[in-house]
Amino acid sequence: MSASSRLVLSAALLILLAATAFPQKRLCPKPPPSPFKHDGEIVTTFDSRAGGMRTTLEHPRSLGRGADAYYLAASFMHQNTKRPGTPTLDLVIYSPSPASRLEAGRQLVLVLDGRPRPFGANAGFRAPSGGGGAVRLSLSYADASALAHARKVAAQIGGAEVELTNNHLEALREMVSLLAPSPGRWQTADASAR
Repeated sequence: MSASSRLVLSAALLILLAATAFPQKRLCPKPPPSPFKHDGEIVTTFDSRAGGMRTTLEHPRSLGRGADAYYLAASFMHQNTKRPGTPTLDLVIYSPSPASRLEAGRQLVLVLDGRPRPFGANAGFRAPSGGGGAVRLSLSYADASALAHARKVAAQIGGAEVELTNNHLEALREMVSLLAPSPGRWQTADASAR
């Protein structure tokens, strides 16, 4: 076989194989858009200290105004399918301002649709060295779901009261939807045979 014949045969094979590869690239399905409309940034990363995947929400919009501007963040660890546990959502309300009134020992109350729900026993307060403060609240899946299904949510932390906007609630709803265990994930062989 001459060199020119090999070149023509190689070019024909390349064109034939390329014609089948390019349409596959275009036919890859595009993921559907999220049904939740918010400005929060949700990222899943590997947490080396915990040894697992962690999903984190950081919302850029403040809950309050002026010197008492509060911000919302949330995170959860993905459950190991071999050792399932109770999923929890860590909700954080923080303020970078030195004038914030987030102090340890204060009562934390979430008001869901006009009904107060105290969470003081589950709250952890910390005051960074540069001023400001943060309150971290560990919510069970049932509490996080109740928070996500509420239409109006306000947080009362000591003397401060901030209301979560619909944008913040949509971000929390997406976090709770990611936290929810899928039904097939916890099924055993006995349960699926019934």
